[in-house]
Amino acid sequence: MPSATLDIPVIDIDRDPRTVGKEIDETLRTVGFFQITNHGVDPDISERCWQLTRAFFDLPLSDKLEIEREPGGSYGYFPVATESLAASLDEAAPGDLKESLNVAATPHGGHPFADDTERGLFAPARWPSALPDLQGAWEGYMREMRSLATRLMSIFALGLDLPADFFDDKVDRSPSAQRAINYPEQSAPPKEGQLRAGAHTDYGTLTILRQELGRGGLQAYDGKSEHWVDVAPVEGAYVINIGDLMARWTNDRWTSTLHRVVNPDAGSTVSTRRQTMPFFFNANYSQLVECLPTCLGPDGTGKYEPVLAGPHLAGKTMKSIEHTTM
Repeated sequence: MPSATLDIPVIDIDRDPRTVGKEIDETLRTVGFFQITNHGVDPDISERCWQLTRAFFDLPLSDKLEIEREPGGSYGYFPVATESLAASLDEAAPGDLKESLNVAATPHGGHPFADDTERGLFAPARWPSALPDLQGAWEGYMREMRSLATRLMSIFALGLDLPADFFDDKVDRSPSAQRAINYPEQSAPPKEGQLRAGAHTDYGTLTILRQELGRGGLQAYDGKSEHWVDVAPVEGAYVINIGDLMARWTNDRWTSTLHRVVNPDAGSTVSTRRQTMPFFFNANYSQLVECLPTCLGPDGTGKYEPVLAGPHLAGKTMKSIEHTTM
């Protein structure tokens, strides 16, 4: 289907949290994506991380491969076409036309791991020796992202008619992850069905995305109109969407929206390289996710069986990595 003209809402979150929560609740009942302004992220920290990340992707491939993802792991450098996001939904597709760098959250205060899978979700980061400043830039940016994600979860709670601190003890040891993605120029035609990022939903509670201005391609699927909707970059804004776990938590009151990154127009005479930085925020590994009390159905029950957040996340992640059709 062609791209639709429906706008993705832009919400100023520097207002009364209950008012913002209600606006977000209404949005996530429909299109499932929105953008935020007045978010409080330090622009200097953000820009330094952005520029050093660009410098990382500009390194020779041999320097990037120094920190390539280890077999069975979820973090490190992913070369072009080594991941297929459509595979997370059991769709066979060629590898996505992107390269990425993934870094895990730092463990919190000596928390003991439940099992090896949780330990893997907190795998220590490796950094390229050719770019020593990258580590500090990413660590500073991830602190900003975690602070914003925690704030958003409080606003989410108010939008769901829950106490503002409802999620605090459910996300305080979150196995979150920061990712940066480079979509390079396309010098050859894509394979059949190959996109910059295949259609998928996110896995956890929420995603915070910085996009590159002037470089489109992100689209969200509007199930009501059966159209793909452009999520156009807005200066100073972050794109927010929820993942499968939050949809499950809300009994599908909120929508985990299918989205993709489409290829640029063939034969373009301007640069089509695109960079993004998504931060994935999740619930604690051992958190039992079951229908929230304010989201129960008319019969007082939820649609889904309870699930542990961590194994849900790990299973989805490995599908996208291990089932790529090259």
